Order: sequence, then structure tokens, then C-alpha cells
Amino acid sequence: MKISHEIPKQLFPYHSLINDYPYVLGHLLNQDKEYANFYRQALQMASFSILDNSAFELGESIPMAELYELGAEYNPTHLVLPDKINDFTKTLSNAVEYLDNYSEEGKKYIGVCQGETFEDIADCIDFYMDRAVDIIALPFDLVPDSDHVTVRFRFLNWWYANRFNYKQSGKFKFHLLGCKDPVEFQLYKYNQNHITRYIHSLDTSSPVINGWVGNKLGENGVVVPKPKEKLADNLDIKLSEQQIDLIFENIKTFKSYVRK
Repeated sequence: MKISHEIPKQLFPYHSLINDYPYVLGHLLNQDKEYANFYRQALQMASFSILDNSAFELGESIPMAELYELGAEYNPTHLVLPDKINDFTKTLSNAVEYLDNYSEEGKKYIGVCQGETFEDIADCIDFYMDRAVDIIALPFDLVPDSDHVTVRFRFLNWWYANRFNYKQSGKFKFHLLGCKDPVEFQLYKYNQNHITRYIHSLDTSSPVINGWVGNKLGENGVVVPKPKEKLADNLDIKLSEQQIDLIFENIKTFKSYVRK
């Protein structure tokens, strides 16, 4: 399972030590020159990379034409199709519009599942599989009014029992978008090979943000609410030596959640 943690600029020199791949927020490429220059180079050298549509950060995906232009300029291995949080119909119509008008041969895409029920999410998966989307993304807040620490884990077990298509078993690849509490990933670690074999990658800034606000990841995650800060709004934060030490300790602990 490939891991990427979004990081502030002060930690850019340690990107390859912290991360398995670059995960890039599209809206920042046109807002921050230093960010853009750093990730332009990182993307050139990466065998796997993701350009995100910034829907979580902005409340809606960046415009399709802008997303296409950024994909053409920065050339990530994978581009996240436009989606709408918890909106099944709008997400699929966005994906259809983008694929019909902007897709190019040889480009690889990530489709985000959105909806209000497990059935909606499963229908999204079927849609993306039919359109040959390479990776399917599951956000941490997968459906509204649910426990966002466990909802993906519960969905994947439900999906495997009820909607899994064995004829396509070699094609499923999931990406996990963010997390509410990183202890979620301990749920997959033991006796869940039927699920983990399909989880290709994940991204979360949780160990980093928790580190700079002073929260230490323990054996059972964090015992305080998820910080409200977003990495995208704190690129220029100045970290003390103590904050950096705790961030790196959290990253090490996070990896122990994911990897046996």
C-alpha cells in the first residue's frame, strides 16, 4: 500500500523520505509558485503520482478545463476526475463530461465514489469499472451521518460480500482519500487480506497536522478530535524542532498501522 502525506514547504526537502509518491493539490499549482516548482520536479521523477481536483479543500472540484490544463502541463501518472461530495448523480455526470470531452489515450484516471448509501458507492464502482478508470477512490467521509473512522472498512466488507464481481477481481484498485483518525488503518492490517489486496494507495496529512498541533499518535490512534486545520491553508507554517520531531514520530507510528 503506497502512502503519501501532504506536507508544508518546510518539509519539502524530506518529501522522498516521508512519502512513497507525490500527491498534488491542483488548485495550489496556480496559486503558489514555490509549491508548483517543487511538484513539477517531483512529478517528473515519480513512477506513480496523483493530481487531485481539490474538491475537499474547495468544496467543489476545480473547473474541468483548468484540471485538464494542469494535467497536460504537469503530467502526473494519475488524475482525479471531478466529483461532488456526497452527490452520486453530480459526481457521475462530472466524470462522464470530463471523460467524454477531455480524456486522452494513455492517460490514467482516478474516479471518486460519492453518494448517500453503500449502494450508491457500489454503483459508482461499477460505473468506473465500466469506463476503465484505473483507480477508484474512497473518501474518509464516504457517506453522510456515519462513523467516519470505520465507514470505509465497513463498506469494503459489505461490498465484498454483496457486490464484488469475481470476473473483475484482477482489476480492482482502491485509493483511500484522507482519514478522520489514522487508527482506521489498523482495521485492515490483520485478517483482512480479502480487502487489503485491493487497496493500492492512500493519502492523508493526519500525522503531520496532528504533529504540529501537539497530538501524538499512540497505539490506538489519537484520543482527541480531528484537527480542523487543512494542510493546504498552512503551507508556509513555521515549525519548531519539537514539532518536526513529533511529526516524524507520528509518521513512523502511522506506517506501523498500515504495514505488518
